[in-house]
Amino acid sequence: MKNDERQATRNARRDYALIGVFAGTILITAAYASAWLPTGTPVWGVCCMVVGCATLIGSATLLGALRSGVRRRVALFAAVFLFVVITAGFGVPLWLPAETPDTPLILGLPLRTAIEIYGVGLLPLAVLPVLFAIEFKRGDR
Repeated sequence: MKNDERQATRNARRDYALIGVFAGTILITAAYASAWLPTGTPVWGVCCMVVGCATLIGSATLLGALRSGVRRRVALFAAVFLFVVITAGFGVPLWLPAETPDTPLILGLPLRTAIEIYGVGLLPLAVLPVLFAIEFKRGDR
């Protein structure tokens, strides 16, 4: 009976991850569809793309981690971390004002570019491998 309960819980978690993948795909589809509007791409289309990409990547990571046997809390933390970093990394630069020639550079890049490169590109690269290395170091599976 206990194995049946574990299997049902595992399937429910997998279903949530699949729902996230589906929702992210729908949001990205809506963003691409908004580009065909005669008035141009509206703000909601851009927001759909940012949230859709973050949802899709976070949910796919959660789905893969759950299938490999990673603990639920670690997998959920990784998925939420990716969602927040990608949403902020792509969303914040959209709302910042345009750079001017006298805008200071951050490690050689304009502010909006630095947020995307260092936030979306390097921050997950530094955090996620450490998170999963800690999980697999425990070895109590």
